[in-house]
Amino acid sequence: MTLAGLRYNGDVHRGMALVVALVSACESRPSDAELDRLRAEANAANEAAAKLFKEDKVTGFSLTVAGQVAKPATLAWAEVEALGTTHVVTASAQNPTASSTTDFEGILVRDLLDRAGAAPDAAEATVVSVDGFRATVKTADARAYRMLLAIRANGAPIPRSSGGPIFLIHPFTESPKTRELYPDRFWAFYVTHLVVGTEAPKLTIQGKSFDRAAIEAMPQASFDGPHGFKVEWTSDSVHLRGVSLVDAIAAAGVPLSPRGTVVIRGKSPIHNDPASPIVFAVDDLARCKPLLALQMGLDEKPITARFGGPIVLAFTPCSDRYGSRHWVTFVEDIEIKAAPP
Repeated sequence: MTLAGLRYNGDVHRGMALVVALVSACESRPSDAELDRLRAEANAANEAAAKLFKEDKVTGFSLTVAGQVAKPATLAWAEVEALGTTHVVTASAQNPTASSTTDFEGILVRDLLDRAGAAPDAAEATVVSVDGFRATVKTADARAYRMLLAIRANGAPIPRSSGGPIFLIHPFTESPKTRELYPDRFWAFYVTHLVVGTEAPKLTIQGKSFDRAAIEAMPQASFDGPHGFKVEWTSDSVHLRGVSLVDAIAAAGVPLSPRGTVVIRGKSPIHNDPASPIVFAVDDLARCKPLLALQMGLDEKPITARFGGPIVLAFTPCSDRYGSRHWVTFVEDIEIKAAPP
């Protein structure tokens, strides 16, 4: 069975957490127990995402454009509003049975690609959301169709419960082909990043930076088994290759002290929340065997942004304290903290 995608949403009318699992190439539907687990994870992730920002506090919200671009940038909310003047009127995936359309207003994805100087060989672009969700589109399609990062709907700001303040929408009405190419799950809520292609691997450990060559020079390790990644990943076991977290920290010359902790930070706000950090206890590292993976599959291809690459964190299930949030995508920073005195 392959789960094509898993989405954590806020219900438009009630603000309730929903989970949508799109199942393809399945011989049987997921078990009731598996659906219950996915629903519980979705609820927990939605609640965690909701705590990261208030829907009436958008002035601090921003949009980062990164990846294979000549001019990476983080647009402050005032800049997003100034640029977000293009209208796309379309049937909404949030209300698919309605006969009316919604007038969305925002920034065309293709305009952001041009503004950032997207590399000609960047075939995909991935939006990343507050809750860690990703939606990947072909850059050729983004140029052919008017995909929009919407900030207003029918003249009003888009609240968090409806996918705002930045909501990726597709022009179903004017370009019916997009309904087939990019169905409902590609309408991404509360977008914070647009990653063009896949970024070059770069990892910061206790303030020291490592590029791809430096990471690949470390002792290599692998992971084989069930995993906790969502969106695009197969639900079956996976083979990953990279460097163990312990070896990466050793390469940085940082000692690990008993009762200390290791904080993992990713690109998505849910993986970079100071109030609720992703933490592994130093005393658990030998059992959990966390791996910083750069390659996936039996052919060990680089992990692309579609899957949360170039670097993801995998680990052997070892304790109930490490749940779905600990399967971190877009890993960027590691901090080691000594045990309290």
